[in-house]
Amino acid sequence: MAFDLTSKAVIVTGACGGIGAATARLAAEAGADLVLVDRDSDRLEALAGEVAASGQQRRTPLTLCCDVASEADMAAMAEKALSRYGRIDVLVSCAGILRTSGQPRLISDTSIEEWRSVIEINLTGTFLANRAVLPAMTAQGEGDIVNLSSVSGRQGRAFDGPYSASKFGIIGLSESLAEEVHRQGIRIQTVLPDAVETDLWGQSGSTAMKPQAMLSPDRLASLILTMVTLPRDTFLLNPVIKPIRTRTRKKKG
Repeated sequence: MAFDLTSKAVIVTGACGGIGAATARLAAEAGADLVLVDRDSDRLEALAGEVAASGQQRRTPLTLCCDVASEADMAAMAEKALSRYGRIDVLVSCAGILRTSGQPRLISDTSIEEWRSVIEINLTGTFLANRAVLPAMTAQGEGDIVNLSSVSGRQGRAFDGPYSASKFGIIGLSESLAEEVHRQGIRIQTVLPDAVETDLWGQSGSTAMKPQAMLSPDRLASLILTMVTLPRDTFLLNPVIKPIRTRTRKKKG
């Protein structure tokens, strides 16, 4: 599917992750002016070079080494995006982590430090990124925000207590915000992916937790761009995207 984001200023947080990078590449192909936000400066520059080489952008992507959990960083993100492009049309909030401990843990064994880290990056980071771009979108009378939740935001899963809590929170935050700003022409949507083939699984510390069937990040990026290019009187309510799990036939003995 071909998308047209010509002259649209698109911010992607967590841009160096699998979903963020796929979204950035597809938005670049669609002609967007990109703001790539991540904590890894080296990977940011590599990604910026990659999307710039596609030749579809009018301007070189703006790269910002920022922490989404920092109020000051997110305010600076919006300010620098406006300074470069004069507007903010789309925010895709992809920044997130699964856990920090390296191993799945029961909630009873979860430290307050890990709880705070996951909540601050996933939920507080989404809040701060969303809040930072709202003044520009309100002034324009139009804007799109897509926040990344998860199927773990619909049903809590064992050993993923902080992650599930953060993803449930993103859905509630997004629905509340959507009710507040839709009259200003700002559309807030949330996407709930099932397992996606990204580096996030490396945070589990065990390949046993990795599902056999997973989505490619490109599939999710395509859905995200579909959501931000829908007619202005249309939105998708918390769509779930899942891989088709093919059946394996037993060999006859």
